[in-house]
Amino acid sequence: MTVVRTLLSAVVLGLVLVGTSPEAARGQPARAVDSLGQALVEARPGGAVIGLLRGDTTAVHAYGTIDTTGTKPTAWTIFEIGSVTKIVTGLLLAEQIERGRLRPETPVADLLPDSVAIPRADSGRDTPMTLAHLATHRSGLPRLPSNLKAVMDARRDPYATYGDSALYAFLDDYTLSRAPGAKYEYSNLGMGLLGHLLARRADTTYAALVRRRITGPLGLSDTRIRLTDAQHSRFAQGHTRAGAPTSPWHFGALAGAGALRSTAADLLAYLRAHRHALEAASGPTLGLQQAMRRALRPRAPTGRDSTRVGLGWHQSARDGHEVLWHNGGTGGFRSFVALDRETGHGVVVLVSAALSSRTVLKTGRVLLRALRSD
Repeated sequence: MTVVRTLLSAVVLGLVLVGTSPEAARGQPARAVDSLGQALVEARPGGAVIGLLRGDTTAVHAYGTIDTTGTKPTAWTIFEIGSVTKIVTGLLLAEQIERGRLRPETPVADLLPDSVAIPRADSGRDTPMTLAHLATHRSGLPRLPSNLKAVMDARRDPYATYGDSALYAFLDDYTLSRAPGAKYEYSNLGMGLLGHLLARRADTTYAALVRRRITGPLGLSDTRIRLTDAQHSRFAQGHTRAGAPTSPWHFGALAGAGALRSTAADLLAYLRAHRHALEAASGPTLGLQQAMRRALRPRAPTGRDSTRVGLGWHQSARDGHEVLWHNGGTGGFRSFVALDRETGHGVVVLVSAALSSRTVLKTGRVLLRALRSD
């Protein structure tokens, strides 16, 4: 599979198990964590961090190494999180809706320059593409823009040079294969466009908007795009699936699809904030918590395995539990986050190697099931 085909994959699958049976995991979460964590780094370079949330208690388990000196990862090791960025972009939209600045039904065309034409379907249905369509992968836009390869960086840093002009050129020339809202189709382009539009509306950059509206209020100082010198010293070296060191990814106009970096500590805090919001929104971040509840609310089916989509988040039903989740990947990293609505338990998995996305996704779901049975 080419690098473009594997960018920021987020496979919509049900809760399935790998590496250990339900019987082995049930009642033995610590053993399951170590078994699964070691499997993520066995016979390959790179490190892995597993974060577990039980109530307000968190635990972090680390495996492997993050650089050539043999440094072990920690809760504060920084990883690229790829498509997990999308749950932040979805929350940005929800926060703007809660503040009355935008509506789910706001047409995409309203936030684009007048000179840019929004794609329409040639089916005769003149359904306007909305912000909610972008956030729920129902815009009709493809997974990736067809002109991405034309501007792709020679260093296999695929999004680095894809800027506003390339994005607008694609939108001007593209014809939708179906009307917006007709069908779920996972789209990095759609979420990247949403982040771009939200930043444009706020007259700032995506990175600055995330800091101002999300990570700043929540105290997530290590969740960001551009790292400080001190943070660079904690940034894990990524590896290809073959085990070779690879350079970090950078994003232009499509930052909202996968540009963020983060730590297990920050992502556990992010999950805990969402759990509190589901229980009873209150306190100094009341508005943001209400936005979290909005973002977590399932809005549309995906057509796959009892899974529905909210504003960025996916929700899958298994064993009588509704699990909110997202996974992600870049050229040298894989990630997974999940929150069980019923128990409030959460899981974070971060790996500094481009493993099979399915392996990391399944690993995280085994861990969540083990927590539930503890």
